[in-house]
Amino acid sequence: MFEHASTSHRTKETLLPDAREKSLWQQIQRHLPSLLLAVLVLGSASLLMSRQSWAAEARTLTQTEQTENLATVLPVAHLLSRALLADTGVQVDYLPSKRYPVSRIGYWIDKKLPEELSALPAYQAVAEVASVWPQGAVYPTLRQRNIGVIPVDFAVQIKPEGARISRSVDEQALDFFWLNSANLKMMTAILADDYARIWPQHQAVIQRNQQQALNAITAYALKLDETLWQQGWDGVCSEDEALQPMLQSLSLPLLAKDKTEDLTGFRCLWIEEGKKQEADKAKDTWTLNGLNRFEKANLALWLEDNLKRLERVSG
Repeated sequence: MFEHASTSHRTKETLLPDAREKSLWQQIQRHLPSLLLAVLVLGSASLLMSRQSWAAEARTLTQTEQTENLATVLPVAHLLSRALLADTGVQVDYLPSKRYPVSRIGYWIDKKLPEELSALPAYQAVAEVASVWPQGAVYPTLRQRNIGVIPVDFAVQIKPEGARISRSVDEQALDFFWLNSANLKMMTAILADDYARIWPQHQAVIQRNQQQALNAITAYALKLDETLWQQGWDGVCSEDEALQPMLQSLSLPLLAKDKTEDLTGFRCLWIEEGKKQEADKAKDTWTLNGLNRFEKANLALWLEDNLKRLERVSG
């Protein structure tokens, strides 16, 4: 009897694990659809997050590629920058209204730029001359759009003993300092040096463009002096104070700043700034395009056009 009881007890112990396993398996079968659904949901969520992360990385890469852009606010900055950045893919934008003369750009920066800021791209760099014309500084405003924007001051080299353009000692207002050929070459060099640092992947192209620009400016300056001497002028005259930087750079002396002055016995070439040369002034007046407004022509064509205007002066 004791042996039978012991056998029965062992049988129950043997069957008990089987019953637990069976019960566990039944529970698994009962919850299996829910478990599969949970795995499916988690897998889908993980895949969606991966896709979103990939899309974000792609957008970041695209934005990085599109940040090769430059803002300008002076016609001369736009002209030189287009010449230096040709064939690089860097987008050069002129921000003010193209109909504004240089004298109105300060107003546009103060009143209009803040209103238009949200519609502008996040520029990588901006070319300005805040060192000689503080009213023309746009870097502080563009920095609100992109904290990483780089200001490029092309009137002075930002480094120890850096070169700077030549201007009158007490000059406060914005004059046409870029019409001085030496200044134009200096600004070209400053811009090229900074652009090559901002976009080192385009350094070789920028340096090539710089050399072409400097060659064009040098040829223009030589041809300008040669033409003035060939035409037999005794000197130059102008009532426009903004042209003084250019007048002081010429090989001929400045004879008068007012048409009321007595110039008896002198052949004086009067120089004024204007978009077009008027026929009735062709006898003794050179109306040059001083980049007072946006210029769609390139650097070489702008220089060539001013030489042709001078050659048309009959004397």
